[in-house]
Amino acid sequence: HGGMAPAGAVAPPDLPSLLLNARICYIGMSLVPAVTELVVAELLYLGYEQAEKPCYVYINSGGSLNEKGEVVGMDNEAYAILDTMRYIRPKIHTVAVGKCHGNASLILAAGDKGCRHALPHVQISTQPPKLNRTFDSTQNVQIRANECALYEDTYMGFMSEFSGKDIDVVRKDLDRTRYFTPNQAIEYGLIDKVITKGLNVMEAQDYERLLAQQQAQYEAAGVPMPGQEQQQNDRSSHADKGTVRK
Repeated sequence: HGGMAPAGAVAPPDLPSLLLNARICYIGMSLVPAVTELVVAELLYLGYEQAEKPCYVYINSGGSLNEKGEVVGMDNEAYAILDTMRYIRPKIHTVAVGKCHGNASLILAAGDKGCRHALPHVQISTQPPKLNRTFDSTQNVQIRANECALYEDTYMGFMSEFSGKDIDVVRKDLDRTRYFTPNQAIEYGLIDKVITKGLNVMEAQDYERLLAQQQAQYEAAGVPMPGQEQQQNDRSSHADKGTVRK
């Protein structure tokens, strides 16, 4: 029937909440402050909730740039996410989906070794930090240029660490925009695996064990599990009907 939901009905959770329940963080936009705030909060929550379980970061982002190549976010937005990934205890799986450019490729490469994945036709590119064309006083432009140079040093240092290559080699290779196929990204050390059909990134879950743990928690609290009381009432009702028919 149409119309309003019945009294007491609970609205279904939104999609990001469902993904978070599966321990998935999805980055599907450029790295602007609002995106960074959400992703960092989700990572902190997952690290606090169950530190022994892995997290999965899916990335489909142009990094700090938009589709026109304009800078839309500060480079430290990516570094905030990266530092949080390294701060929390869970193992981090990263998965490139669609595109992974600039600082987004840095986050991709920051996953735990052996846990950095890409879909077969994803486009991966590295790009050192850049500035938009600007008109300002010489002093202010120089300050921003110095800041950009500092971000570039940080970017190259991380890329050297994640790829396992010498910093001088990385500076020479990645001093301008460079595109990688997934297999080329494996060769360079940015990712570890290409996901093909049938390969499951998610770690297998023992649902019977999880259910038993949940039941034990409710029993310890002295309350029935949701739906358990209704099931008992249904069984009693069926038993009563059977008695009447006799």
